[in-house]
Amino acid sequence: MLSYQHSYHAGNHADVLKHVILGDLVAGMQKKETPLFLLDAFASRGIYDLDSPEALKNREFDTGVGKLWPLRHYKTPEGVARWFALITSENVDGGFVRFPGSTAMLHAMTREFDRLAACDLHPQEFEGLRQSFNSSRRFSLHKRDAFEAIKGLLPPKEKRGLIFLDPSYEVKDEYRDIAKAVTEAHRRFASGVYVIWYPLLPAERHNDLFKELKRSGIRKILRVELDCGGCFPEMQMSGSGLLIVNAPWHAQQAMQESLNWICDHLTEGKGNKHFGWLVPE
Repeated sequence: MLSYQHSYHAGNHADVLKHVILGDLVAGMQKKETPLFLLDAFASRGIYDLDSPEALKNREFDTGVGKLWPLRHYKTPEGVARWFALITSENVDGGFVRFPGSTAMLHAMTREFDRLAACDLHPQEFEGLRQSFNSSRRFSLHKRDAFEAIKGLLPPKEKRGLIFLDPSYEVKDEYRDIAKAVTEAHRRFASGVYVIWYPLLPAERHNDLFKELKRSGIRKILRVELDCGGCFPEMQMSGSGLLIVNAPWHAQQAMQESLNWICDHLTEGKGNKHFGWLVPE
């Protein structure tokens, strides 16, 4: 949606879950010394200013990075430590004002023989993306519709890839649109790892996404979900989750450890988590 700007939500509990688990997945896939293609289909601007009027309007970062930041020097799961290290690398003063998004996490993890593409159609978001990162042979920026990009960039020449999809869901049909896009992409690139983020909202439209993917015939869909259990009543979104098609087995333990830690420390025992198969192999 061209009206959506993630700056209003940057650093919240959903971003924590997204970025930590995304890092765990890429690290797991990189255990193989073969080239990897990474696609951030709804990239937004890449790096966010948490001192901006947009971020300060609702201070959603207080539900995520703001709550966890004091714990950065303690022992944490590898995925959480990686996320803390990325934020630290963007902030020389020890704070977290410059908050790296999903593209920044993927960019930081791209090896010299990997390739990353980031897409956004919103003019301001794409300009922010362009200012945050330089295009290169290994990293391309696309002012491009995400659904069109999925069709145009897959299958990749590397034959191994991770596709990250986190639309705004401002239009209720996007739940079905995402399921349709993944189903069609899977037919052309069946070995790809597809990571689909979804919010937990009162209307519970994420169930439409679940139903469509179950009907698709795609197997091996892992569900990783965090429900903050009413810890943040000021937010309509009580939690969020990730559906991961072809989740690599050697990343699953790391993801579960990260999810457990995030749930324990963000919700202080009041939240709920789910880690299991929406559709088994």
